[in-house]
Amino acid sequence: MLDLYIKDGCPYCAKQMQEFDREGVAYRVYNVSRDAAALKKVKEVYGADKVPVVVEDGKVKAVGYRGQG
Repeated sequence: MLDLYIKDGCPYCAKQMQEFDREGVAYRVYNVSRDAAALKKVKEVYGADKVPVVVEDGKVKAVGYRGQG
């Protein structure tokens, strides 16, 4: 299962979720707009400064929609 970090109002985050849903990819959503711990983790652990962030087994797979961060 993938971890997906998103924020409120992000059209790229919505596109990423739609793509995963269409492809049947299992994922957990963490909203950095509402979850301070998730925001801290995205910045400090994953080194990301934009969303969406896709993480698999603790490793960043993509930053930005389709990795175009």
